[in-house]
Order: sequence, then structure tokens, then C-alpha cells
Amino acid sequence: MKLVDIKKISHDPRSKGYLVTLKSFEDSHSIDILVGTKDAKQISLAKEGINLPRPSTHDLLLNIVDSFDIKIKKIIITDYKSSTYYSKIVLYNTSMGEIQVDCRPSDGMIISLKSEVPIYISENLFNILSIDDTPGDKVSQNIQVESTSSLKKLNKELGEAIIAEEYEIAARLRDEISALSKKSIKK
Repeated sequence: MKLVDIKKISHDPRSKGYLVTLKSFEDSHSIDILVGTKDAKQISLAKEGINLPRPSTHDLLLNIVDSFDIKIKKIIITDYKSSTYYSKIVLYNTSMGEIQVDCRPSDGMIISLKSEVPIYISENLFNILSIDDTPGDKVSQNIQVESTSSLKKLNKELGEAIIAEEYEIAARLRDEISALSKKSIKK
């Protein structure tokens, strides 16, 4: 598992969404996850430590978790399939032990920021999809970075096709992404 930090949130005009950059604590590699406008706003508010006068849905969840003596241990981004990231919230309770609950990565990020728990990305997933933020010679980058670049490009195109409701194109792009992901994993 790679420990990551939410480095920045930036608008992506092509997808009409926002990219959340998760940067590794170990090196200069990072991964971008596309989120919607509302999620980006909630992540930004949580990152800045801004609390609204009334509890948000995430605050409500954290209040419920605290009321039942459950501890949030960490957030893990576990997988990437068909242009979708998957993640889990790892909870702990003395009577039930460790429990993993499926969640959207954006919700996991918000909960991580509000409860001050770490975010991890599966090592294999991170190695496949991360990019190196170190300035340097682009020619010397390996094939892995090229396939990552292709995946990012295809994912952006897929997002645009879905927004434009061009589902046949989106299905073709999804299949290309799946094939490229499988090739990357085998390497």
C-alpha cells in the first residue's frame, strides 16, 4: 500500500469536472482522480478545515460512527475498472473487529480529511496509473508511463463521451481502457 496525500484539486475543462491529485509520500509520483463539482467543493472545504453551520452528510456519518464507538482506521483506494475507481473505508470496533465498507473515493477523501485518517492506494494500482511529477527528460520515461498516459487520455475521452451522451463511443473507449489496463497488469 502507498500512503498518499491530497495535493491539489484542479478544474479539468475537458471533462467539466475536477481532478484530485493524490501524491505519494515516498516519491514524486501522483495519481489524478476525476470527481464532480459537488464532491470537489466538499473535499476543498474539508481540506481547508471549514465547518458549515449545519452538519453535512459526511459529518452526520462521522457523528454516527463516533456514537457507536467505531474507529475509522484508514481509506484504501483498491481498484480501477471501466473508468471507475473503487475504495473502502476500514473501520474498527472492539466487538466486531475490522470491517471494510465500500465507498466512492471522493467520499473516502472527505472522510479522511474530516477524521484525520490516512489514505492508501493499492501498490499495484498506483504503479500502473501513477505519473512522475519530477521535472526531467520525457524521452527517458519508460513504457509504463506511456501506457499510463494513454489510460489518462482514454479516460478523459470516455468522460467527454458520457457527458455528450455518445454511449457507443463510450463503450468502445471503455473496452480500450479495459484492454490496456489488462496489458499493463501483465507486465
